[in-house]
Amino acid sequence: MSNEATNPASCQTAVSGSAFSIHDLKCGNLLNYDTAEGEILPTVIDWQDLKWLTEDPKGFNIVHSPIELTNEILTKLGFQLFQSGYYCKNITSDNFYYTIRRVHDRELSFTMEGDGKALSTRLNVKYLHELQNLHYSLTGVMLSLS
Repeated sequence: MSNEATNPASCQTAVSGSAFSIHDLKCGNLLNYDTAEGEILPTVIDWQDLKWLTEDPKGFNIVHSPIELTNEILTKLGFQLFQSGYYCKNITSDNFYYTIRRVHDRELSFTMEGDGKALSTRLNVKYLHELQNLHYSLTGVMLSLS
């Protein structure tokens, strides 16, 4: 199945500031939704939410907020906790090996190795949808809590 079939162009975007814009979200991202009853529930973003964000960004942002990354969420996403206190997820592809890790509740770091070379950098990723977008960019697969 093609990427276009599973993730139509209207659902492909990137990441930025505190109020969401269409460039922050993809279909499949998880956000908090504030219900009329005052509950805060996790919700999966779909094309209708992206349409709402495009047509009424103020209304969308009133009821949606990001989900902060916690150690519990990292575990649910398949990150492994090591004795030295860091969470790590390894991703392999044909030519590269990626590692995303978080040490002692600090920012994430990202390492990419391949063809005898390595690149490592720190990432300013605080929220679940940002990590989902990074993982999707690397693998074509959206991280999910289920």
